[in-house]
Amino acid sequence: MAKRDKRPPPIVALGRGGLSPVTAWDAELLADIPQGTEFDLVARTKRSTPHNGMYWAQLGQIIKATEAFPTSEKMHQWIKMRLGYVETIYGPKGEPLAVIPDSTAFDKMDQAAFNGFYERAVRLIAEEMGVDVNEAHSL
Repeated sequence: MAKRDKRPPPIVALGRGGLSPVTAWDAELLADIPQGTEFDLVARTKRSTPHNGMYWAQLGQIIKATEAFPTSEKMHQWIKMRLGYVETIYGPKGEPLAVIPDSTAFDKMDQAAFNGFYERAVRLIAEEMGVDVNEAHSL
């Protein structure tokens, strides 16, 4: 079987009773695997859409109240740069050419990482802008 023709590995979820298949397809795949087979597991914690939406809504409220940045996206870029969520691009001789902000997209940052980013962003906004993000709705 060519690499592209391989069936995807079964997906399991951790519950109170241990690991269990997520779908009937996953259960079928697992049924064909010999008992005692060991697996490498990769956690797939889903990003919280409400948490992400709350972050962007808070940025929008801060922008409206302070006019510190022209857009929420510009403020988001500032936050990433100030917190060190960046990548340095190097030239062929190893010279730094640019520093660009990392992505916080759902496929680039899992929920645990976003939680840390959010908490650091809240502290940064409080320390450098004097704004309590949790009170942003009342600005």
